[in-house]
Amino acid sequence: MAEKPFIYLAPLEGVTEIDFRNIFAKYLGGVDAAVAPFVTLNRFDINEKIKGWNIPSVEHQKMITIPQFMGRNFNDFDHLAKWVKHKGYDEINWNLGCPVKRVVRKGRGCGQLKYPDEIRQFLDVILPKYDLKFSIKTRLGLSNPDECFKLFELYNDYPLSEIILHPRIGTQLYSGEVNLDYFEECLKISKNELVYNGDIRSPENFKSIQKRFPTVKKIMLGRGLLRDPFLAEKIKGLNDSEKSFDKSRFMAFHNELFITLENKFWNKKELLGKMKEYWLSFSYLFDDRNSVSKYIVRSQTLEEFHARVEETIG
Repeated sequence: MAEKPFIYLAPLEGVTEIDFRNIFAKYLGGVDAAVAPFVTLNRFDINEKIKGWNIPSVEHQKMITIPQFMGRNFNDFDHLAKWVKHKGYDEINWNLGCPVKRVVRKGRGCGQLKYPDEIRQFLDVILPKYDLKFSIKTRLGLSNPDECFKLFELYNDYPLSEIILHPRIGTQLYSGEVNLDYFEECLKISKNELVYNGDIRSPENFKSIQKRFPTVKKIMLGRGLLRDPFLAEKIKGLNDSEKSFDKSRFMAFHNELFITLENKFWNKKELLGKMKEYWLSFSYLFDDRNSVSKYIVRSQTLEEFHARVEETIG
């Protein structure tokens, strides 16, 4: 792995939407590109999301972004692919990794890993038809890591731009250890480039992955970057990892995020809930993380929330 890897921002539904990505790119560094949170392949969902905040024109993205979809409906993919091309994108990502139970029950996300023949059928139809680079975000399997061998045998039959691999199985959700031994096996057999994704929450975590997988050039950061918005900078040596964080830059980022969301949430209670959701992650910036989280999340009004954030940052 190169000393300064290519870093993706992970697609986190309801969190890393376009406003977050654009404001992050304005104040914080180290991230090279993002994969957008998915749209589902049914016509209603596509019409609602692609015309709004999820897949706007390329020129409205301050961070290089790859659209992502979930599902396997050929007709609706045709609609989405045309929109993506119309808006200036040249790549799309297929979400075969989401482990959320309601998604898996519908046979989407990680739930599709049970049906490799359907994955093959979908790829056979769409890859020759559309002038788009095509990548996949996946896991080792749904319920057994040995599923990865059949899956990667399948993936090897197609010229994918890359495979973003989270080395857990779907039934783990985000708990338990990532399985680096299986990631290593997938790395050995994959004909497509692999991107490492999973539990990089500090520069030390990254160095451990870098040492074990020196040929991997790209990584993806999700929850780790939310917990420390300076993590990508630290990994690339752009930020002194001995410092907790740059308070002035963090507050500039935080305040613009709030103001931007305020213009979209007409309901103050919903806006407060959204900002509290972010602070469940931002609280990891502080040594007394649990106290900070409780203090800010217990805010009853926006005024109280602002006062407590200001007091916490100091």
